[in-house]
Amino acid sequence: MNKLKARSRRLADGGAWLPALALAALPLSSIVLYQHPFSSVINSGGDAGGGGLVQFPYWAGLPETQRASLASYAFWLVAAPLAFVLVAQWYRYREHHHGIRVPWRVPIAAGTVGIFCLLALFAAPTGEPARAWAASFSWWQGLLTPLLSIAIAAIVLGLVERSIAITVSGAWMATLAWQFCATGQVGGLLGWQTWILGGGSGPALGGQLTLLGMDRPAPALMMMALPLALSGLYRAARSRGHLT
Repeated sequence: MNKLKARSRRLADGGAWLPALALAALPLSSIVLYQHPFSSVINSGGDAGGGGLVQFPYWAGLPETQRASLASYAFWLVAAPLAFVLVAQWYRYREHHHGIRVPWRVPIAAGTVGIFCLLALFAAPTGEPARAWAASFSWWQGLLTPLLSIAIAAIVLGLVERSIAITVSGAWMATLAWQFCATGQVGGLLGWQTWILGGGSGPALGGQLTLLGMDRPAPALMMMALPLALSGLYRAARSRGHLT
C-alpha cells in the first residue's frame, strides 16, 4: 500500500517538471538575441536593433542592445507558442496514458493571452528608457517586455499544480523583468533598494546591481530562470523516484 501511495503521488505531482523546464528554457534561449550578452554596452544614437540606443518596448526582453529587431520579434512570436504547444501535448499525453487530469488549459490560456499582449507591443509608444538614477521613473515601461508573459504563465502553472516553488519562481522572474525594464537598465535598482543596501544612509537615487554579473543580459537571464529550472529538475527527479 505504501508503494502504491508513493507511486500515485509521483504520478499526480510529476507532470509539472516538463512545463517548468520548457518555460525556463525560453529566457535562457533568448540570450542569443543580444549583441553583447556577457557585457553591458549601451551606446548613444541609433536604435535598439543595431548597437545604438536601447529603446522600449524591449523586444529582446531586457534593456540592452539586440542583434536585430526582426530576430527578437520572430523568437518570441514563434518560440513561445511552440513551448505552449509542447506543454499542452505533454498534459494530453498524461491524461490519455496515466489518467492524471489537471486544469492544464489555464496556464496555456494565460500564456496565449500573453502572446496576444506581445502583439500589442507593436502599437506601444517607443522612446528612450528612464535610468534608475533619473527622477522620472516609469512603472509602465517595465510592462513592455515579453518576459512578463512567460513569468505569468509560470505563476499560473504553479497555482494549477499547487507548487509553491514554481509559483514563487514565476513571481521572481516577473519582478526582475519588470524592475530591470522599468529602470531602463539590466540590474537596475530602485531608490529604496539602494537606500537599504547603503545601510539606510544617503539619497535614494537608485543604481545598478553588479553582483554575480546581474548588470549583463546573460547572467541576469540565468538568475531569472534559475529558480524555475531548479524546480523543474527537482520535480523530474522526484517523479522518477530518485527523491522522496
